[in-house]
Amino acid sequence: MDFSSIYLFSDIDGTLGVAGQGIPARNYEAIRRFVRQGGHFGLCTGRWVTDILHFVKGLPINSLSLINNGAAVYDFARRRCLRSITLPEEALRYAGEIAALDDRVQVIGVVESGYYDLTPERSGRAREVIRQRMPAESLRDFKGPYLKFLFLPPADRGQEILDRAGRMGHQGVYYTWSGSTFEMIPSSVSKGTGLLSLCANEGIPVSRTVFIGDNYNDKEMFMSAGLSACVAETPRELAKLCALQVGPCMDGAVADLIEWLEANPEVCRTGFSREAAIAGG
Repeated sequence: MDFSSIYLFSDIDGTLGVAGQGIPARNYEAIRRFVRQGGHFGLCTGRWVTDILHFVKGLPINSLSLINNGAAVYDFARRRCLRSITLPEEALRYAGEIAALDDRVQVIGVVESGYYDLTPERSGRAREVIRQRMPAESLRDFKGPYLKFLFLPPADRGQEILDRAGRMGHQGVYYTWSGSTFEMIPSSVSKGTGLLSLCANEGIPVSRTVFIGDNYNDKEMFMSAGLSACVAETPRELAKLCALQVGPCMDGAVADLIEWLEANPEVCRTGFSREAAIAGG
């Protein structure tokens, strides 16, 4: 099988693997096989690079990758960020306004050096939980350029706080929901726009791109990639956007997709479309 014209991008959390559990061996084996057959494998994730390297160690990532929800392009081979879109300077003020909606909202700021806990001291014990995995900073004194802000609202007010944030009239940003947390992202940026920009800059036909994901920040990517696939756990309204739905994440969903590609060489040769994928079975 010759995959030299195929560019496969995988989401990380809930697709490639799960934090605390790792990446299924089937996925490692299938990705290595895909790359040995000439395929180009990259990541497409909401994470920033400092939160990626430890998790994907050992994967043959041989394509440019989309990180920070498509706002940045990262070269894993050279350990270099090639380009990145940042939030406006006012984003810090926006984050403070959202934190003021409820004392229990936990705030995480992301800059080039990594993730920082900006949760106000008044949040008490909840802050201690976050401090175990990232340094603490004062929200007021946090310095940019800002890549994104993450908000962990209390479960009983999550959707309400997200809705209120969206009505605050914050310019140059928008908010994306994951089901339990939400993020502040630069306007007009998504995984989908990141893919289209990458293809234009690198001369990659969009019809030769494949993506697999599982959650709401994957929506635009599902709609942009030549072939979109999702894992079994994907919400139904998102799964409808995909040409394929494979098995559960930790059973090796990425391996399922690669095996489908191997079983459908004619579709891979001619280029992807929803109709072709469905015909392939």
